[in-house]
Amino acid sequence: MSKRVITAMLILLICLVAGSAGIIRLIAKPVAQKQPVSGTSRRAQAHQVVLKPHHASKIPTTPSSVTSHVIYSKALQQNWHYRVYLPKNYARLKTDGQHFASIYMLHGLYGDETNLTTQAHSKQVLDQLVNSQHLPVVVIFPDGSNSFYLDTETQKMASAIMTELIPKMTTTYQLAGAKHRAVGGISMGGYGAANLTFRHPNAFHTAALISPTVWQQVPQTVQANTQISAFKHNGAFSQALYDQNQPTRYLGTYLKKGRQPAAFYIESTSQDTTVPIAAVNQFTNALKRQHIPVTYQIDHFGNHNWTYWNHALPLAYRFIFQHLKN
Repeated sequence: MSKRVITAMLILLICLVAGSAGIIRLIAKPVAQKQPVSGTSRRAQAHQVVLKPHHASKIPTTPSSVTSHVIYSKALQQNWHYRVYLPKNYARLKTDGQHFASIYMLHGLYGDETNLTTQAHSKQVLDQLVNSQHLPVVVIFPDGSNSFYLDTETQKMASAIMTELIPKMTTTYQLAGAKHRAVGGISMGGYGAANLTFRHPNAFHTAALISPTVWQQVPQTVQANTQISAFKHNGAFSQALYDQNQPTRYLGTYLKKGRQPAAFYIESTSQDTTVPIAAVNQFTNALKRQHIPVTYQIDHFGNHNWTYWNHALPLAYRFIFQHLKN
């Protein structure tokens, strides 16, 4: 066979092989293109939206807290200290638009804004109630000095609370209105809670009084104490001024406002040697005669001290939570 023939045969063989490969590619390519897109069309796949998580999910969960703060009070003409309890996940709930129920808790004589979170177990009790009642509540503990939470010749504590503290707390912590606001206190703070409620009929939905200092006759030790400005005129104790500021004196005006009166929780012990139970009975009966809803708990143990108040406070807090929730 000549070289020319052999060369021609080789060229023919190469062409045949190359053509077969091209045919294979042409066959394979359409087959791959016709594979279906699982679950959706290409157009739907191209415009598929991946939803971003809600903005609140970017805010981490947080535990409850008690923090100390200070503001300048024009009414008091001085810096004014207070503490705030915030429930767990407060920042997340606030970002989601939650408006919070609130409690203003008032300490007793010779105390300050720290007492109810250091000598009393308020934080632990509040944590438990927030969980069990499913109600996130903000609690404010102001320093009431020894003012009995009144406006006096030397100190305007009631005005500071009503015109400065409550508006600022409402704005700062995104608090709900009066129907979701309570006030409570121990000893002098219980007296203050009653007075603020009766003098400001539209301010509080619920009030809790523990061992309230609703004396008929103020003890000599309180009258003589130079640190107590309440009930003093020209520096001397005035029984007339004390009588004038008795919370029950304002019941008539309070009830004429034509609104549902606040629900009261009152607790004291027959063993109290500072505020006789007879005085608390008389005060409570005055409320009942005016058809103000009162839950009255008389204990027969303890005294006017933190051991007793740590027993009573959880019951008072629970009462407040239940009424704010309803």
